[in-house]
Amino acid sequence: MIKKFLLFLMIFSMINGAAFAKTKFSQVKKALKEDKYGRAIPEQFHFLNARHAINPVSVSDFSIVGEKSVRFELNDGECGYEPKWSDCENDRERTELYYKRYSSKAERWYQFYIFLPKDYNSVAPSKMSLIQWKRHKPSKVLVMFQHMHAGLTFNRNGDTFIDSYVLLKKNEDLLGNWTQIIFNTNWHPDPKKGFMRVWIDGQLKIDFKGISNHPTKGKEQSLRYGLYNSFMSRYKNIFETNKMPQRIVFFDGVRSEKKCEKLFNKSECQKLETQTVEKYEVYSYRKNNKKLNPNHILEVSKSFLK
Repeated sequence: MIKKFLLFLMIFSMINGAAFAKTKFSQVKKALKEDKYGRAIPEQFHFLNARHAINPVSVSDFSIVGEKSVRFELNDGECGYEPKWSDCENDRERTELYYKRYSSKAERWYQFYIFLPKDYNSVAPSKMSLIQWKRHKPSKVLVMFQHMHAGLTFNRNGDTFIDSYVLLKKNEDLLGNWTQIIFNTNWHPDPKKGFMRVWIDGQLKIDFKGISNHPTKGKEQSLRYGLYNSFMSRYKNIFETNKMPQRIVFFDGVRSEKKCEKLFNKSECQKLETQTVEKYEVYSYRKNNKKLNPNHILEVSKSFLK
């Protein structure tokens, strides 16, 4: 009887160990490389990903490009820390991939496909960054693609610019569908040389010309993406809960090059680069909103961005 019980415990342990075995970074990098990631070279799991997280980053067969995508999962209490910073003590949780730094003033093209499930648990009005770039020395945010009450937004972040949230895709079209994001910039501090352009599903949504980096403190920047939830207390206070819901997102086809023609064929690039946009839909973010107020989506001219 004792031998049978010990055998049962051993098998149970093996099964559970397999069920909760975490995906290695090398497996994730391999899946990304199969999509020809180019200059978007992943460096590591973010050092602030929680060590005790159940299934933070994994490789999935659910894909729109190739055979694999990268799945990010964030559960309540999955916050990380390091000697000089703790997400746990600063109202944050995250699971992200961290990318190598590169120099400013050089043009870059990025492509991402993202998928938020139809039943995605929105945590607005807390903030959820899906993609972000940070400059270094000091470490400050440049831009973010965020999920909010309004849907997918592009945020020229207040760390470097004047905070703004341009609505890219509303939730009714975003949730349950793959979304292609193309982002083109040169991170240039000169107002006559800097620019940022964003296409969503092939349609130009942002065409900004002006200061695109800090004038003196932005010589290098790096990409990170996944799920980065900040100001969680705003969600907890509004919905009167102490627990954050499970959050899941998929990324696929993540690629970067210096020129458009390295990512797409010549005719596709011509179609992208000949588009124009004159007006933006801007979301007026309010930290105490329980749900979307349609009056907080405003149509403005593209000169609104600073």
